[in-house]
Amino acid sequence: MARPGQATSEAPSDGGIFAFIARHWLFGVNALTAIYAALPLAAPALKAVGLHLPAQAIYFVYMNFFCHQILSRHFYIGDYPIAYCQRDLAIYTSMFLGGLAFALVRDRLWPLPWTVYGILILPMAVDGFTQLFGWRESTWALRVLTGTLFGLASVWLLYPRPTGVHRNRSLKQQVPPPL
Repeated sequence: MARPGQATSEAPSDGGIFAFIARHWLFGVNALTAIYAALPLAAPALKAVGLHLPAQAIYFVYMNFFCHQILSRHFYIGDYPIAYCQRDLAIYTSMFLGGLAFALVRDRLWPLPWTVYGILILPMAVDGFTQLFGWRESTWALRVLTGTLFGLASVWLLYPRPTGVHRNRSLKQQVPPPL
């Protein structure tokens, strides 16, 4: 045991790994979302500079496990497609940017009600299903707009819940902002 004023090598007990995760979950989620959103953008850049093996690995993973392979629905960098479709680009980029914005308002933002979430994601469902069933062809602008709505609505629905803002007694007395 150290005397007062003497340095020790022991760190104070602050709740361990679970307390650390509870305090820093948003950084972890934003970091993972950034990586997931950026890798498909890196694939065409890697291919363009001759790094074909890492580019092919990214293409293989994203286009076989996470996204369809309809190249007409992908944006291109140079002559190479981004490793996921236009809608996925909008979803994951908006989730990343929404997560960064959430960090600024996390103590004041109430979770989005489920009914409002359903309304905000409905355009993507309509656009996707009408295209899937061959009733019409979607445009890149619709895919980006509906993907962005879905991504931002998902952040607004999910991210405030772990912070417990809506359960905080001092805020419970306040009326949530109108939607």
